[in-house]
Amino acid sequence: MKHDRTIRACSIWRALDVVGDVPVLLLMEQALLGIHSFDEFVARTGLARSVVNGRLKKLVEEDCLAKVPRKAGRGFHYVLTQKGRDQFPNGLMMLRWQHKWEADSRDFQVHLHHATCGQATEPVPTCGHCRAEIDPRDVDWREGPGLAQVVPHYERRRFNGDVGTRRPGGRPLVDTMIELFGDRWATLVVRAMFTHINRFDEIQRDTLMATNILTGRLERLVRQGIIRAVPYSDRGDRFEYRLTAKGRDLYPVLLALLHWGDRWFSDERGPPVLLTHRPCGHDLNMVVACSDCGDELRLENSRFTVEPTET
Repeated sequence: MKHDRTIRACSIWRALDVVGDVPVLLLMEQALLGIHSFDEFVARTGLARSVVNGRLKKLVEEDCLAKVPRKAGRGFHYVLTQKGRDQFPNGLMMLRWQHKWEADSRDFQVHLHHATCGQATEPVPTCGHCRAEIDPRDVDWREGPGLAQVVPHYERRRFNGDVGTRRPGGRPLVDTMIELFGDRWATLVVRAMFTHINRFDEIQRDTLMATNILTGRLERLVRQGIIRAVPYSDRGDRFEYRLTAKGRDLYPVLLALLHWGDRWFSDERGPPVLLTHRPCGHDLNMVVACSDCGDELRLENSRFTVEPTET
């Protein structure tokens, strides 16, 4: 029987235990871009040295990074483990969303190049079986054998300031995404929407967050155009919250978090949630594909360039 003070511990929840934090996401972005040294992490994120030190320690403890001695000279540097490299699809899906919804609001452009075909590309979330682009409205979900209920322990991770102004040399590549998915509460609200939980009381029961925090997250998501409030009573003072097209397009990011959590945190019982891609009838396994040739984009066959926007 479900306990009144427990929530669904799906793989998204478990993934957020590790990466649902703004400084962690800023550091992982840089690690995926090839940064290795402590001083470079500080310079490129704009984070305080104490924050960088603490989060790098956490990422090493979580086996996303390995701290290894330098081959020449003294000291250490940080390299991605396989668990850390497996965050690359999540980074690509964040970049895709920023390209699609906020390209005009940024003073630079990020270009992704696929070495296999030699073309500039956009990452496309596709079904690993039929290779069709994934639409969340075509996906059914059901409880899996590993679904569990847990008592949530929300750490009060606070991060002051705008992510977009943190790096002295320029903004992070996926600043809006880092702000959103670095806030576990906001991410869990979006997760609820994708499982047809739309009313305030239902979302509160699903997440067990304090009502004032939930109110603030809903208001922020409405301002950002990710959800919209729709009256459901004749009096017009009760609302349910629906994803906009901009909000639905966050689905591949959540899907990447889900798959990462399934791979690294599922126990012997299996994944907590099972997904079916309705058009082909198979279990859904997302593959991030090159928009030009259709082959899978991997960290080792992809590179980024950043150019200022012409004015």
